[in-house]
Amino acid sequence: MLKFHVNLFGQPYSTTWEQAAAALRSLPRMIFEPDGSWIWSGGVGPTRWQIDGHLFDFDDCLHRVELHGHCPTKSFDRLLACFGWPETELIFEQVLEGTTLQEAEFRQLAACENDP
Repeated sequence: MLKFHVNLFGQPYSTTWEQAAAALRSLPRMIFEPDGSWIWSGGVGPTRWQIDGHLFDFDDCLHRVELHGHCPTKSFDRLLACFGWPETELIFEQVLEGTTLQEAEFRQLAACENDP
C-alpha cells in the first residue's frame, strides 16, 4: 500500500488535460467532475482505499496533477498510466514537505504496508 500527498509533474506530459480526463473517467469506481477534481476508490472493509485528485492545466497543456490518499501499488500504476506513464518521466513533489522526488524515491517513502 502506498500513502501520499503529492503534486505530479510530467517531463513534459505526453497527454493533454482532456486525454487524462478521458482516461480517468474509464477507471472503475471513478467519480470525475468537470472542473478536473476526482475521487477514485476500491476495495472494501480493511482493504478499502481512496485517492482524491485534481488535474490542472496551463496554456492549453496538462500542467500538474495533485494526488492525495492511499492505494495498492498496482492501482497506483494503473492511475499513473492515465498520465502517460511509464513512457513519460514523472516527478513527485511532496506537498507538505515541499521536496521533489524521482519515482523510485517516492515509492520508497510512500510504501506504508504490504500490498493486498
